[in-house]
Amino acid sequence: MPVLPPTSVEVVASAPFDACQALPTLPFPDHANGQARKILDLPQNSFGLFRRYFSQQFPSHDPESEVNLSSLSNIVHSNEKPPTSSYALYPNENSFRLGNWYWNHGVQKSQASFKELVSIVGDVDFQPSDIQSTNWGKINEQLAEGTCDEGEWANEEAGWTTSPVTIPVPFHRLTPNPGPRDYVVMNFHHRSLVSVIREKLTNENDAPHFHYDPYELLWQPHDNQHPVRIQGELYNSPAFIDAHNRLQDAPSEAGCDLPRVVVALMFWSDGTHLTNFGNAKLWPLYMFFGNESKYRRGKPSCNLCEHVAYFETVRIPFNAICVS
Repeated sequence: MPVLPPTSVEVVASAPFDACQALPTLPFPDHANGQARKILDLPQNSFGLFRRYFSQQFPSHDPESEVNLSSLSNIVHSNEKPPTSSYALYPNENSFRLGNWYWNHGVQKSQASFKELVSIVGDVDFQPSDIQSTNWGKINEQLAEGTCDEGEWANEEAGWTTSPVTIPVPFHRLTPNPGPRDYVVMNFHHRSLVSVIREKLTNENDAPHFHYDPYELLWQPHDNQHPVRIQGELYNSPAFIDAHNRLQDAPSEAGCDLPRVVVALMFWSDGTHLTNFGNAKLWPLYMFFGNESKYRRGKPSCNLCEHVAYFETVRIPFNAICVS
């Protein structure tokens, strides 16, 4: 996709058909600068795709100009260094691989487990000195007690807090005490969404890829055809554009002339087992930013997924659900 033209240059939309002719201005004002918004089209790329903005001028920042092959793929080129990884409590990769084998290959070792151990110690990159200096006792104690993540949860600067939450739990009419009953979660770990947004917008690595100005993505393979709307990203969806326009049309706060943008938050949750045996699990609440491309969100090495809360499983006493 071509990069944006300078903000002083305006490319007004045009097309062969009258139905596609761009209006010189739109019938709603842009309260950010007191002027009416225009329909501005970028030139088509080699695939016939182009962007359509609804604004007085093109945005000054174009996240698409930051996209390259490394943004879409994890393939490491010969002249690039592989990304460094964190091994949590373990000081290096070899100690992590050995600890993972010890904890996650069952109590009774099998032939397959033995072959896995041989592959670890027989690797050309395995160094005995890496595991000799590892404090195995301290690491195993922290893993057994499940305290390795307390430091992150207790980090108030990152927005993590612990507070009690009361949840009304409904009981069936055939139970001894039907109706809603309060269930109190004493240690609910959660993070302030405001702190997550603030951290994202001030992150120097993520800021160049953050889309503040939505646009319509259109496809017109031939000049004698009508443009076709392409749906691909949240930040160029009709819902995002509508929310952005309504925000611009809303009255400004007194004495504030800062730009107003929409930050799209995407949530979901799924149970995560912590071990290969037993019932230990967590229910994290995950969050992504819809202002970032789905290609970067789907690339694990970008680390764009945020943990904003950890749910507990509601445990109801057996005698509370027995039918009398």
